[in-house]
Amino acid sequence: FTYSCCPFVWFQPQEIDTLVGKDREGFFTSGLTLGLKKCSVIRDSLYIDGDWTMDIRTKSQGGEPTYNISIGRAGKALVLAMGKEGVHGGQLNKKSYHMADYLRKSGY
Repeated sequence: FTYSCCPFVWFQPQEIDTLVGKDREGFFTSGLTLGLKKCSVIRDSLYIDGDWTMDIRTKSQGGEPTYNISIGRAGKALVLAMGKEGVHGGQLNKKSYHMADYLRKSGY
């Protein structure tokens, strides 16, 4: 596994700032970008105690497939799980939640 194969390797600092920022409404209307890919926010519970997850979906550009992405928030880290084409977002949410919960309990 190499990072060069991953579409989200080129995260920009402003993209992370948007994900963890205080404005939780803006990206529902205008979307957001991750690794310079446009995405739609499906569900945002990143700052809901006991949940700490966000579900997004990439937007198709030039007919390419779209992918579900789930983000889990630990104390000091974000966990991003991106599914292959056709993978349901609920499966990813569960994975990112459990990994973020593990990190949170481990002090991260």
